[in-house]
Parts: sequence; structure tokens; C-alpha cells
Amino acid sequence: MKIAVLEPSPSLLDESGILCTKHALDTSFRAKGWFGTCLEWIFWVTKAFFRSPSIVRRERPNMIFIPNNTPPNLLSGFATGMMFHLPTCVVVHHIDTPFTKTESKSDSLYDSYRSIGYSRSVSLAKTLALQITLPLLKKARTVIAVSDFTAKALTDRAIRRNRIHVSGNAIDFGLISKVKPCSSSKIFDGVFVGRIAKEKGIFDLLKAWRILVESKKKAKLLIIGSGLELASLKKTIVSMGLEENVFIRARCTDEMLYSLLKSSKAFLFPSYLEGWGIAPAEALACGIPVVAYAIPALREIFGECKSVFLVPIGGVDRMAQTMLQVLDLENEKLRKTSTDFAESFEWAKVASVDLGAITTAVAENSGKRTC
Repeated sequence: MKIAVLEPSPSLLDESGILCTKHALDTSFRAKGWFGTCLEWIFWVTKAFFRSPSIVRRERPNMIFIPNNTPPNLLSGFATGMMFHLPTCVVVHHIDTPFTKTESKSDSLYDSYRSIGYSRSVSLAKTLALQITLPLLKKARTVIAVSDFTAKALTDRAIRRNRIHVSGNAIDFGLISKVKPCSSSKIFDGVFVGRIAKEKGIFDLLKAWRILVESKKKAKLLIIGSGLELASLKKTIVSMGLEENVFIRARCTDEMLYSLLKSSKAFLFPSYLEGWGIAPAEALACGIPVVAYAIPALREIFGECKSVFLVPIGGVDRMAQTMLQVLDLENEKLRKTSTDFAESFEWAKVASVDLGAITTAVAENSGKRTC
């Protein structure tokens, strides 16, 4: 099997020593805000569209593999596939679905975005982005979903079930187990890792932490990540008077991330939209319990884990109360429960399903050939 990869800049593939042909596509264009993000998408799709034909002619692939379902990758991948009459395989990490907060009875995705604080224009843009991706996914030769919930979300939108393969997701448990904590004692009471965005529940997290601080005055929360809502997050921390209780750290290396997780008592994840949940899985592998909203994907993947505590969606008070209870539990028992559960998330299992889906799609397209 030969693999050629087109990516913004060599990163993981260079570090891991994977044998493949790497084609770096420089995207030096940078802009701020939602409008800037759309311009970046347009810039990437345009450059990829003009670069891809020469790569296809040189490498002569049997398939176009699209590693995620974001509009830029879908548009450039499908354009190339149609140009050269090649089948496409798409990995769908999540499909946004309507959700209901405690105080909201949303029955549409647009209303759901509005309920967590997005403006009308942003809510409309995010809803339209999904409407752009769905017709493309229907044209894919095969789709790899990371969870049964994601697969159902696709079939509910008229994606044929016989084209969908559920592979799951995984973590590098071996690497995580080797990393040492930053300190011999826990530095932070709670930690969050993820994109700084409203759908990740980041502002719900601040509300819950303010309630918790009423009982534990010196409780410390670490937020690791970046995103379009970062400036707003910092202002909210100040307006809530949480400057001495909440700390923000930008993106860091995997090793540093795991070290910080192991230096925390519990992982908080009030996300509204997930397709699987890499961040909670990594937290469990680091030996800490997880408190999260009971969204479908997290119930499916982590519902059986005794060190994962799921609370009602939008239940800020319940999250704070549950967090207080978790902090009083026996740490060593939770550590073993967490790591034992996380150890089952193996990349080899995921790769096996992915490879099967790819080879089947290529064989169907050619009638005879396989990779």
C-alpha cells in the first residue's frame, strides 16, 4: 500500500516516522474571527484544488481518503475525486445534531446553537456548513464513523447504512503511561482540554466553577486550549471574579498535556456536541475521573466506566455538585478504574476497520483490484 498525503504543513506524520509521500501545502494566510475562518477555508480549498491534480497524476491513487468531515477537506477531496473519477472515503468524526438544554426545548440545530449563545449570523453559518457537507457525504463511496451515535446521525440524514463502517477511536496509552506528572501533588482541582468554543460548554464550565468556589474558596481550574472564544472567555473570568481560581494555557505538546492532566484531580467536559470523546479518554488514561454532560456519544463510549460521572445537559448546578462529590472520593481507586477502562482504546483495532473499509471500497470501484 502506498500513501500520499496533502496537508497544511508536515506535523504528526514527520514525527511518527510513517512511510508515506508528504506534500506540504503552505497556508500562511491567517485571519481573526468567524469571517476570517471562512476566508481561511476558501484559501485552503482553492490552493488544494490547484495542487491536487499534479499529485494525483504523479501518485496514481486508487482512492481519495478524506480524514475528517470539515467543509474545506470535503470540498477539495470530492473535487479531486470527481475530476479523476476516483472513489472517496470520508472519516466522520461528528455530525452536529439538535440538543436540548434544561431551560430550552430546541428542535432544530439552529435553535440549539442560539440556545448556547451564538449570534443569529454564526448560528446560521454553522447550520449552513452542515447542509453543505451532507450532499457530499451522500456521494462518498464509503464513510467511516467513529461511533454508533455518529453512524445513526448519518443514517437519519439519508446516508445509506451499508456504506457506513464504525471504527471507533483510540489513544496512545503507551505514551501516556510513560509521562510523569508535573508535581508529586495535585496542582489543579479541575482541568478542561478542548477547543475554546460555546458548543464545548466552556462558559457553562465557568458558571459551575463559580458555584464550586463558594464551597472551596481556593479551588483551581486549568483550561487548556485555544479558539475563537478565547478573548471572550478571559473577559468572563474577570467579570465573574475568578482570576485567582481559573488559569488558561494555550496548546502544548502531548507530553506536557498528559503531565498537566496527571497533575489534576478531575477532568471537566460540559460539551454539547461530540462524536466520540478523545479528550475524556486521554484524561482517563492519565488516571483521573471525568465529569461530563450526558450527551449520546459520551453515554455510548464511557457510560459503563465507574469513574465517569455524567450529568444532565445544561445542568450547571449538577455539574458543580458532582464535582464536589468527586473531589471527596478515594483518588487511588478512581485512578485504577480510569486507567483500566482507557487501556482498551487501541489504535490497531481502529486501523483494522479503517483498512477493511478502504480495501472494500477500492475493490468495488475497480471490480477486480484491491490496494
